[in-house]
Amino acid sequence: MASTNKTRNLRLNQWEGSDPVLRTDFNQDNSKIDQAVAARALVRLEGGTLTVSSAAITVDLMDYDLTQYEALELTLAPITSTTGTTSLTVGTASPVSLTSMASDGSCGLVIHLHFLPGGVGGWWFAPGLATGNTGGFLAAGVTASDLEELKLSSASAPYQVGTAWTLYGLKK
Repeated sequence: MASTNKTRNLRLNQWEGSDPVLRTDFNQDNSKIDQAVAARALVRLEGGTLTVSSAAITVDLMDYDLTQYEALELTLAPITSTTGTTSLTVGTASPVSLTSMASDGSCGLVIHLHFLPGGVGGWWFAPGLATGNTGGFLAAGVTASDLEELKLSSASAPYQVGTAWTLYGLKK
């Protein structure tokens, strides 16, 4: 028999001293937890590694129903020949200059995009940089339903072979 009390959100067992404790109760609770985590997990949508140098990396979002996601996270592990600034273009919005990337590949870039009523807003973080390693942005007027691509670009320092990127999504 299950416990007398249950937790508020997932209805997990909360036993009283007199309640019998059964293995099946634990198994059912673990299944509930697993399902809840899977429903809200940050899932890998796609990624790649450059096999040729390029001044831009375009992430095509046409195959995703972004209205099913609360947020996206894009990571970049750039390799460049010289120090250069990485910019982000969110859909049809103007490019946003993010940060200067080190040419030795010692710093990466994490970009978090959140779907807001007025557009796509977010922040970026470049671990490995001593200064100027974080900031925010807003792509006004761009919504989850009309966002078709993300574009990372570095005109002054093209991304070299081996540059890797990954796109994650956080489901609603």
